[in-house]
Amino acid sequence: MKTIETYVNIENYAAFACPYCQKEYRVSVAEHKATKHKLVTKCICKKQFEVELNFRQFYRKNVNLIGEVTNVSTGSRKWYAMTVVNLSMGGLRFKFTGPKDIKMGHRLHVKFMLDDQQTRHVDKEVRVIGIIGDHYGCEFLNLAYEEKELGYYLFPS
Repeated sequence: MKTIETYVNIENYAAFACPYCQKEYRVSVAEHKATKHKLVTKCICKKQFEVELNFRQFYRKNVNLIGEVTNVSTGSRKWYAMTVVNLSMGGLRFKFTGPKDIKMGHRLHVKFMLDDQQTRHVDKEVRVIGIIGDHYGCEFLNLAYEEKELGYYLFPS
């Protein structure tokens, strides 16, 4: 069975075309936001295919950037090594093998260098919104989309 990926817009609609006959569809997928991100559908041409729904607001880039993190919520002044593994205009995910005192909702301060020609420095406060093992998903607390360095890095011309 063929699989296609589509992005879901802010109104929770997905647009896609059948991979067999190219018939175009635009459907509401709001009821699947919290449950399913892969759907099996059948086109009017009678062929079945899988639609993978991407609900992300921002493009996410896989990276391997060395940086540092400190836990503002606990009042720690100690910086620990971490590795940013993906980055978007809304946040980042990093891998951290230091002390396990980082919890959901904690505010952290992160610093890292982008691996582009300008080696731009990023210095941000974030909030932890997901933890899976030693990976921490965070959202930027300040409006990252206003900052040129991330925009240039994520969307090179």
